[in-house]
Amino acid sequence: MSNPTKHADYGKVVRIQIPSNPRFVSHTRNYFFHLCLEHGFSLFDSMDLKLVIGEAITNIIRHAYSGRTDKPIFIEIQFDKDRVEIKLRDYGKKVEPKDLRSFDVSDYREHGIGLFMIRELTDYYFLDQSFEIGNQMVLIKRK
Repeated sequence: MSNPTKHADYGKVVRIQIPSNPRFVSHTRNYFFHLCLEHGFSLFDSMDLKLVIGEAITNIIRHAYSGRTDKPIFIEIQFDKDRVEIKLRDYGKKVEPKDLRSFDVSDYREHGIGLFMIRELTDYYFLDQSFEIGNQMVLIKRK
């Protein structure tokens, strides 16, 4: 009897780990930008995704790891013909929902526009806090 479960197409999945050091944000953003272009995303969508991944990594560094530069950030990117799914995983502090900034841009306080940008520039996002330790943000952008 054959196993009817679906297997992942690992030819479409990119996984990287970076340290929680701000100097790696630019490199990761640029790498991701070029991957998006190579997988058929428009220049504008690729730029949007470059901004989104930069904001997400910066939020992990700032909030989950409190600025520590020696913690891991795991990024998984899966390209499908009509979309990309990005997962960013940390092992830092859980974010309290009351501490999240409003999604109203008029509620801008010195910081806090990152989640607004993420929401506006993706088709779907979810902050998964079901892990015993840390967080995972899932982002989806359709072509």
